[in-house]
Amino acid sequence: MQSRQALDLLTATAGDLRNLLEVGEYTSVQLVEQYLKQIARHNHQGMKLNAMISTRATDAALAEAHEMDVERLKSGARSRLHGIPIIVKDLICTPSFGMGTTSGSLALQGLNASIDAPIATMLKNAGCVLIRKSNLSEWGNSKGSGVTSGWSAIGGQTQSPYVEGGVDHKDKWMGHSTPGGSSSGSAVGTAAGFAPLGIGTEADGSIVQPAIRAALYAIKATVGDVEDCADVLEILLPGRDFRSHLKKSWDGVSIAYLDYEEWQFPDAVCDKTPAFDEQHKMEMSEALTKAESLGAKVTFNAPLMSMQEVVGKYDTVQMGQIARHQLRPTLERFLALFDDPKLRKLEDLVEFNKQHASQELPPEQPSQQVLENGLSDNITDAKYEQGLRHLRQSMRDSIEKCLAESKADVIMASGESLLTSIAAVAGYPIASVPLGFSTLNGRPSGMEIMARNGDEEKIFEVMSAWEVTFPDGRRPPPLLAKWEASL
Repeated sequence: MQSRQALDLLTATAGDLRNLLEVGEYTSVQLVEQYLKQIARHNHQGMKLNAMISTRATDAALAEAHEMDVERLKSGARSRLHGIPIIVKDLICTPSFGMGTTSGSLALQGLNASIDAPIATMLKNAGCVLIRKSNLSEWGNSKGSGVTSGWSAIGGQTQSPYVEGGVDHKDKWMGHSTPGGSSSGSAVGTAAGFAPLGIGTEADGSIVQPAIRAALYAIKATVGDVEDCADVLEILLPGRDFRSHLKKSWDGVSIAYLDYEEWQFPDAVCDKTPAFDEQHKMEMSEALTKAESLGAKVTFNAPLMSMQEVVGKYDTVQMGQIARHQLRPTLERFLALFDDPKLRKLEDLVEFNKQHASQELPPEQPSQQVLENGLSDNITDAKYEQGLRHLRQSMRDSIEKCLAESKADVIMASGESLLTSIAAVAGYPIASVPLGFSTLNGRPSGMEIMARNGDEEKIFEVMSAWEVTFPDGRRPPPLLAKWEASL
């Protein structure tokens, strides 16, 4: 009897697993068993990554995997991800899966949501097997200013599998030792072999930035390799053919590249660190120069206006005003899904945190300033709607001018930049690609790609060319690989 191919959980993509399922070398049950063992080995034990927060009953996950195996034999696969294990962020409601949803907050622990989130239903209908839910920056990074990326009261601090010694609690919000946020658990879990795919949520960088810190490919809705990203988006955005744009060529690709020194994180987010900055700047320049040599057109130092420049030139509202007004209605619609009548208003959550300050507001993470700011929102719905429309259109005008002047289809910048905020305000898609590993502390670095709304296909063209040109951007965490080898 032929021996079964060994499975390396740190490198296997969903595409690799699909091939193993199709030739019968593995069953979905066997895959789920292996990933659950890896989670048990390194989530709270082993490297103590704290990437998973909610657990699904093992027998339920295995029973669903068995159903997918039987269905594959009888009628074929529902999708390219049929029978593939997957993890989702614990901001996504999943009551029918037997898992609670906490957003990392003690206020939701033990409560039941009324309905599954549409994304969970779509993944289930496609045959994916949801096995665990991932840790996050509490409330999707909408709790307090300065709270360390990847920390929640329930899940604790998500740790990067690349950074020896873990998170330095003196580090700033997106300091170099952190895993990024808020979808940190989804990214870390994928990099650590907890699942081949992780689902996060993003308004402003919450998927792409933690993916960069985990050496992953990512686009709003998923992290993984480029083919995996395309497969998931074809489930979540049915009717679109993303795979045909995985051309693996730079021909016809035109890029507007933003200067790192102008666009890198401000000091309030992450300290300027020459040991990281100089290496990262050089690696980005070398990468884009190589892309040029292979057929891409790159405009260096592209002329995109910053957020504050747009606000000043177009006389718009500040992004913070928009976010503050969105907070209460968004949060209260979410709280209404749960079965605690005492937790319905933003005021209820703020007071809960005060009453449970030892856990929710500990000395090292004492802020709920973002929630409290929502209590002082004073703009009307009409002013909000008008302000949002004007800000969004102004930002899009600025982007269009940059693309036109650069004769480009996409804008690229460092993953340590505020391009995610530009994409969030404009409502444009954004993705990330891995690039290198810092000699500072081993953390991965990468770049972001933004395109016009509805133009994800252009992003996939760049991502697929990037993947074949820079294969060394993806590397399993050396610390974790060393740990596994010692077992």
